[in-house]
Amino acid sequence: MVNLVADVASFQPEDLGFFKALASQGVKAVIVKLTEGSADGTAYINPKAQNQIINARKAGLLVNAYHFARYTSIQDAKNEADFFVTVAKRMGIGTDSVMAVDLEASEITPNLNVKTNAFLQYVKDCGYPNVDYYSMASWFWNGTLNPDVILAKNKWVANYGVSQPGVNNVGTWQFSSSWTVNGSKVDMSYDFSGFYTERHITANSESVVNTPKPKPQAVTYDSWTDNLGDVWYKEDGTFTLSESINLRWGAKTDSTLIATLNPGDVVKYDAFSKHDGYVWLRQVRDNGQFGYLVSGECNSNGKRTSAWGKFK
Repeated sequence: MVNLVADVASFQPEDLGFFKALASQGVKAVIVKLTEGSADGTAYINPKAQNQIINARKAGLLVNAYHFARYTSIQDAKNEADFFVTVAKRMGIGTDSVMAVDLEASEITPNLNVKTNAFLQYVKDCGYPNVDYYSMASWFWNGTLNPDVILAKNKWVANYGVSQPGVNNVGTWQFSSSWTVNGSKVDMSYDFSGFYTERHITANSESVVNTPKPKPQAVTYDSWTDNLGDVWYKEDGTFTLSESINLRWGAKTDSTLIATLNPGDVVKYDAFSKHDGYVWLRQVRDNGQFGYLVSGECNSNGKRTSAWGKFK
């Protein structure tokens, strides 16, 4: 099952009960709206943000943050990034959190890719390496956004009432704007890549500063259990395909497709897992992301029964 992540703003509650209800529905993380515009412009700060952050952490959720963009120039973008980072640090957003920019205001569209890179780079330079951008699928379709040139590579895309995001290689898909929690509506996303939901929670993790009790991690020196309950084993190697195999954002046959690899392609991997009748490999990708592919079949006891390529 793909991890769920909810995004919240001043329209949503700030009480602990709301965030506990989210957690009880299987939500793993939240993305809290902090700011909009710049300190010398709109200068908006979500009045509920601090309590939303505190209570999300108390409920055991990972906390990320987003900024609603109003920038019309490169300097505007840098000013808005400075405002975002300043408020994030004041509210205790850790450097292991994802910092995203929300791109949907009509006035920002000219030269949007360049301005967005200026915003994202400024945030990274301020000590937040995990950056992302959000927009509706139509802005990718009409060329307003070009993911090939934007430095953030996860892509958080909104597209409702459909069975797929509608944009290639989407890391996080906002599939609903009306998910119901305790009578309140909230935007909900599938986090295919785990970018927002799969950071390790430890007593020293900056993103869960106020969590009363860290969630335990089933980790040993050479193996660990992921959020879906599948055991992974550390192993560095290469796999040369002997047939076409799908590369996916998750280690499930229904996970979002990244690409179809061809016979002769070579994949470097750093871990493997035997589950659901297959031997899965984990491919390390840019920006701390992973791709997953099956390398053959295994029986119910975990014994490999086929190999769809050669290992080295």
